[in-house]
Amino acid sequence: MKNINVRNILLIIAAVIAVILGMNLLSTLVGAIIPIIITGIVGFALGRSTANRSLGDLVRTAQTAGSSVVTAASKMIEEKPATVTGSATTASAPAVQKPAAEKPAAAEPAPAAETPPLKNIELLDPDFEVKTPEQIQEEARRLESELTQKAAAYDPKAALEERKKRLLGNKGSE
Repeated sequence: MKNINVRNILLIIAAVIAVILGMNLLSTLVGAIIPIIITGIVGFALGRSTANRSLGDLVRTAQTAGSSVVTAASKMIEEKPATVTGSATTASAPAVQKPAAEKPAAAEPAPAAETPPLKNIELLDPDFEVKTPEQIQEEARRLESELTQKAAAYDPKAALEERKKRLLGNKGSE
């Protein structure tokens, strides 16, 4: 016990403080700094991967995807035309029939029942007509061509200038 003096005690206390500070620094690194670094790296990578893209490009991409879905649907209609089964009466609207897979095999078609009394007869369209698949395809083509023309005619720079003029009251356009 000869070596117990103030110098050795101070060295032991300094070593304990250094260990505590080292553990504190390590817990700060693991608990806060490393997640921030990881978030920064991921954010930087995502930012670089989406460089040179604008919100307008994303909207146009979505419009293109929508028009391609409409085109694919119209192609599916052309390949497999819809068939209508059953009979319709001219006195009332045709009843909605379940698909053949949902009907029991031995079930007979129910006789046409009286139309129940309607609450709001004024809401019915007396000129309603059922469209044929060809009419539906023609209308889909017409709407698709209208949307394509609108998308082609859209000029984002002109729209921004028009909005700037409207918001600034034609003061900042000089």
